[in-house]
Amino acid sequence: MAVPVTQIGILRVLLQVQSNLSGLQKNMRDNAQTWRTSALAQSIPIATLAGFMNSAAAAYQARLGWLPVLQVNPEWPRIRDLYITIGGTVQEFNDMLTPLNAVADQLGLAPKASYAEIISVCDQIIAAINAPLTLWPE
Repeated sequence: MAVPVTQIGILRVLLQVQSNLSGLQKNMRDNAQTWRTSALAQSIPIATLAGFMNSAAAAYQARLGWLPVLQVNPEWPRIRDLYITIGGTVQEFNDMLTPLNAVADQLGLAPKASYAEIISVCDQIIAAINAPLTLWPE
């Protein structure tokens, strides 16, 4: 006998979506600040730093791919409805995903052959991705 999908399970998935998207926003910004600092100090070889950035871009794209997969899951209407019940809108997902997807896509394609190019990419990310709202400093 299988355990039924209850509102507890639906809430769990909704909280996972929140954790993924807020965490991704924070990771994108924090990583860009770290890469920028490393590029300014020239403390990591360019190829190594570019490799870190390319790996992160692939990881960002993978994490962003989870929501479209969820949206075709048979339980998606229940997850969406719970989010709407707490005052959210479906448009908010798109509003958040648009800049995150743009940064993930652009990061992978951006030139990273010099410290100046890496700094430029990082500046663009920092300008596009604000820190997520938080109760305490992170």
